Amino acid sequence: MTDERYKEICWEVHRRLNLWLDHCTFKEMTVDYSRMRFHMAIGLGGYPFAKESWMNENDFNAFVNNDEFYHPVCDAIIDSFFDELLKNEDE
Repeated sequence: MTDERYKEICWEVHRRLNLWLDHCTFKEMTVDYSRMRFHMAIGLGGYPFAKESWMNENDFNAFVNNDEFYHPVCDAIIDSFFDELLKNEDE
């Protein structure tokens, strides 16, 4: 993964996260702080559920290809956002 693509993925995770947090709390988004639910909510491979009422039809479509989706760097990017938000919940 190139540095440019890494930055694009980070930006997209941040954008999607902001959309979520404009409409609910971190606790609600993650269904009581589930890391797995957080990954699914971000939906880099596509949001796996029926879209929320506030989502546009083009929101949360797949942003990464399969190689990127299964690459550990992709998980690390999402996990870093999760860890930071969870830390802020504890404060």
